[in-house]
Amino acid sequence: MRFIAVFNQFQTSYGLGFDSLLDAVDFLFWGYEDHELMPEGVYDILADQATPYEHAGQLLGSTSAASIRTIATDYLANIRQLSYFLRSSAG
Repeated sequence: MRFIAVFNQFQTSYGLGFDSLLDAVDFLFWGYEDHELMPEGVYDILADQATPYEHAGQLLGSTSAASIRTIATDYLANIRQLSYFLRSSAG
């Protein structure tokens, strides 16, 4: 996982990891079109770069790159915590 798609659903922000930028952007596009998600942007873990999402060339919201980065890094921390918990409970 290198890219984290950040979106809002029902007034709560979430992150979801993807291996490719195309998959992350595609998820945000179809989530907005078909599932009432409000795309916020994509965070690149390796480059430490957050990019606000544009739909048809226009920004949808006012989410800053700093907010996208914060949501994405919180998502990563939760994954690490869950991964540690699953490993320690398996043995």
